[in-house]
Amino acid sequence: MNTTHPTAQQRRLRTAVKRLVIELGYLECCLDEGLLDVNIHAAAVGLDSAVDRLNDYLAQDRAAQQVA
Repeated sequence: MNTTHPTAQQRRLRTAVKRLVIELGYLECCLDEGLLDVNIHAAAVGLDSAVDRLNDYLAQDRAAQQVA
């Protein structure tokens, strides 16, 4: 059984992703409640993209560690 322990960088990135998800949820609530602002919408899209990219990076990093 190959167990890997996350590095400090991975832990910090996961913490950042969690904070981004919380903020994204807040922005989405604002949009759902009728705040029709182009900048808020763009921010939500940007956060969503950032979360996706960070999750992809962390998944690739995890897979690389398991192979090693």
